[in-house]
Amino acid sequence: MNPPSGQTERARTGPDDEGVPEADDHVLLAGHLLFAVLLSLGAVRAVQASSTPLVPILATVVAAAWYCAGAVWVSRRRGQMAQLWLTGLILIWLGLIVISGEFVWLAFLLALLVWHLFPIRAAIPIEIAIALAAAVGFTAHQERWVAGAIFGPVIGVACAAVMTEIYQRLRAQSEERRRLLDELTRTQQVLAAREREAGRLAERERLAGEIHDTVGQSLASVIMLLHAALGQPAPADRSAQLRTALDTATGALAETRRFVLGLNPVTLERDGLTNALRSLADDSSASGLRTVFEQHGNSRPLPTAVQVALLRAAQEALSNARRHAGANSATMTLTYQSDEVSIDVVDDGHGFDPTAHDGPRRDGTGYGLTAMRGRLSQQGGDVSIESGSGTGTAVRARIPVSAAAEELDA
Repeated sequence: MNPPSGQTERARTGPDDEGVPEADDHVLLAGHLLFAVLLSLGAVRAVQASSTPLVPILATVVAAAWYCAGAVWVSRRRGQMAQLWLTGLILIWLGLIVISGEFVWLAFLLALLVWHLFPIRAAIPIEIAIALAAAVGFTAHQERWVAGAIFGPVIGVACAAVMTEIYQRLRAQSEERRRLLDELTRTQQVLAAREREAGRLAERERLAGEIHDTVGQSLASVIMLLHAALGQPAPADRSAQLRTALDTATGALAETRRFVLGLNPVTLERDGLTNALRSLADDSSASGLRTVFEQHGNSRPLPTAVQVALLRAAQEALSNARRHAGANSATMTLTYQSDEVSIDVVDDGHGFDPTAHDGPRRDGTGYGLTAMRGRLSQQGGDVSIESGSGTGTAVRARIPVSAAAEELDA
């Protein structure tokens, strides 16, 4: 049977046959040793003082056998079975103190077990009864009233109850901390898994945007140029279209290599944002969409990420005008204002309904505007689109100066 150990709220409120947390092995062993020592000392002194030593010996054997049966079998079956076992042990102890007052100090261990196994409403009267029985039994064998015989058992039983209660509360707190730590560990594992998944999705979105803005647009331009070349009757015109397609494919290959290496667009690093946009306008014109580039306001230093976001937005807007809007001409304007920097691309195509755009489609198309908004949003900016059937399209990508300045300082 378990000696003093952590008592659960269930055990404190009433009998229950269900299991409760096991006592610490060290406390269990200490309880067994305490019982063995107290019983052995009482038996030795009772045999020495008795004229019929066989009686205390047999009583000691019965008590030891009953305790061992509980330690082996009842210790794993708390609740009513354990209470019945302890009740039997108390009755055996009463018989022992009738035989000899030397067994009175077993009351200390019994008090520990009672406070551990019985609900508090039953434990208190049982503890009082044990203290009274110890005091009366010891006094009867002494044949006179001694203060120590009265106060000793009472104080011992009270100390046992207090010690057990303290241990139970400490154990309950320890179990609660362990439970909370387990929950915290599980929560951290779930959060880590979600963060990994979020990181994977974010990287997937980033790669999709980069591929769309580089390889995807370049391949679309090459296809359009090849189609145009096939429709040219004059060999010179056809040859010019093919050379342009070859240059576009070569540039796409270079951009792809730089993308794999994590580098920025070559035109941006080499020429800066203004010249990169001017080159973009020239390439767009060569691809069949007459494009005019303008700049308003004085240039200012911009973080590389901001320049890339604006350049990609211009590329996407021109690509859409050429591939989807059937536009013949477009105007691209870079504007530096006191509170923001922006790119405006206006085309004369047949337009579309911006509210009908609901993101990427299953065939992989429709990703450009989503990627554009994502890029601008990462830099603290946004995208606005004005378009309608037969009215052309105006795309405006803007980034506040404060956001750009913070990125540059960082």
